[in-house]
Amino acid sequence: MSVRVSSNKPLDFGDSGITGSVDDDGCLIALNTYHPTLGYATLTAAEPFPDSERYNQAAVRAYRAGLARLRGFGLRVDAPVRHRSFELAGSAIPRIRIDYTTGTLTVTTLAVEGGAVQVCDAHGVTPEWRGRLSLQRCAYTQLTEGGPIPAPPLAVRAHYDGNALTIENPALELAVALVGLEGGSPQSISADTPVELVLPARDGHTVLVYGFGPNIERALRQAQRIRAGVEQRGADQLLHEAASIWQRRLVNIPEDPLLRRGLVYCAQLAVPVGDTVCLLTDHMLLPLSWNRDAYYMALALLSWNLPETRDLVRRHLYWMFEQAERHAGAWGRCYLVNGLAKDHAFQLDQQLYPLLELAEYLLATGDGDTRAQLAPHVAPVIDMLLARRSPDCGLFPTDETPADDPIALPYHLSSHILFWRVCKKLQQAGIEGPWDELADDLRSGIARHFIAERDGVTLYAYATDGRGNHHFYHDANDLPLALAPYWGFIPPDDAIWRATMDFAFSDANTGGAYGGQLGSVHTPAPWPLGDIQELLFAGVTGDTQRGERARSRLWHAAQRDGALPEAYDPITGEVVSRHWFGWPNAAYAVYILGGFVE
Repeated sequence: MSVRVSSNKPLDFGDSGITGSVDDDGCLIALNTYHPTLGYATLTAAEPFPDSERYNQAAVRAYRAGLARLRGFGLRVDAPVRHRSFELAGSAIPRIRIDYTTGTLTVTTLAVEGGAVQVCDAHGVTPEWRGRLSLQRCAYTQLTEGGPIPAPPLAVRAHYDGNALTIENPALELAVALVGLEGGSPQSISADTPVELVLPARDGHTVLVYGFGPNIERALRQAQRIRAGVEQRGADQLLHEAASIWQRRLVNIPEDPLLRRGLVYCAQLAVPVGDTVCLLTDHMLLPLSWNRDAYYMALALLSWNLPETRDLVRRHLYWMFEQAERHAGAWGRCYLVNGLAKDHAFQLDQQLYPLLELAEYLLATGDGDTRAQLAPHVAPVIDMLLARRSPDCGLFPTDETPADDPIALPYHLSSHILFWRVCKKLQQAGIEGPWDELADDLRSGIARHFIAERDGVTLYAYATDGRGNHHFYHDANDLPLALAPYWGFIPPDDAIWRATMDFAFSDANTGGAYGGQLGSVHTPAPWPLGDIQELLFAGVTGDTQRGERARSRLWHAAQRDGALPEAYDPITGEVVSRHWFGWPNAAYAVYILGGFVE
């Protein structure tokens, strides 16, 4: 099987908190960096997203889809193109080659601490650096907006002195400097909109260096520091060393682009915040952190089983437990990189995934220092949840589904299965708590309140009110139900679970199934996360043909770099929603590496 090379998704890069993407010409459509107050900021070719459209889902979807079609800023050649090709050096570093009628241009892009390096080789053509760009806070375009954070003013101050280009947005207290384009005429532009720039370049070998800083002077120093390091080592040597690092990390990983994308992208989305690490859900559309997404990404990093990936999980645990703010003891729906809650809606599973990540990390590593530091956080979280427990039915309410949507009835099945798993893992990890009693209560509560008949078939209901009313549905976001036999919550031959999974993939699952493929009302189409659930289901039932069909669908949906979207067209494989999404590839990686198996 092979991914669709015709897909036009930009290629991504990242390291040390710097992330970005390049278009088919190797030009940057975005170069992103951590911002201590705004979370994440970007030098981008995208227009700002208007705050007035935050609750307009059609406008949000159109804006997000448009990011995949952007033409970026960088070296361009005005000549007919004969052929384009690309590779990912070390499965992580994009190198794009454009063959023109008269020559070639090759651009390789690498993230480095504090900025980025583009190594460009032009033969037989003379490019120029040009594009439309601005420096702004990342847009944070959500389909289910939980409360807009007003965007800072767009104030672009660009100056080229013949040696370096500097771009500043005073409203952000952020600047970027570009060095490597010497010899042009000075120019300055000030605008409250994105600006068009054209700068001279030359044929042959060019190294472009971008550096970030809180002001122009420090951004310029950062760019010059990076450039000095490149000159000392040599650009080709720098690229070779960077690719070799990724190749070493992937030496025992199969040549599966979906798997490698899952691992590499998780590592690229690890943004340092002091000594801690935030795991972003993606770097282009929603550079925010959801505990749910981050758990599966952390599990992929643990399954990768390298010292550096285990350390990323350790640092992420410190970010979750000691950096991410909690209101009344509860984690929010999602977070800025700096740990401030973006949305405050209470979701039950978001409270549970950090506990499960901690337990699984401790079991995998035996890290006594982390146990001593973070284990005391567990009891307050459990106490907060117990305080919310229904005194009538003994179930735990949630305000939203794991898709960030309103829930029809307050008690959610897969979150209760997840809670049971948390109890078992915390007990195995040796963290003190009422785990046996609570796990037994959860199991009996699920049996008592979630099992019901639908059209003469006994199923697990998606949600209940604990008083005999049930909502029958299943969603691609709800992996704990598919994982229930892997976790030991039910035996593999559990008839009710099998009937529920059959229902999930049938037309009876209104809003959740699309032609036998699992999706979500959140975005009505098949989801790769649904195909991963089908892989899990096929693994339990021993249906190898079903598993192969699910895997073929994943490869059909995968973009040219192996990236899986949120949702896709089942016929064409084209992206319906979210060209960038860390969770699906992470879950696929965990599945392939056996991380879901006890």
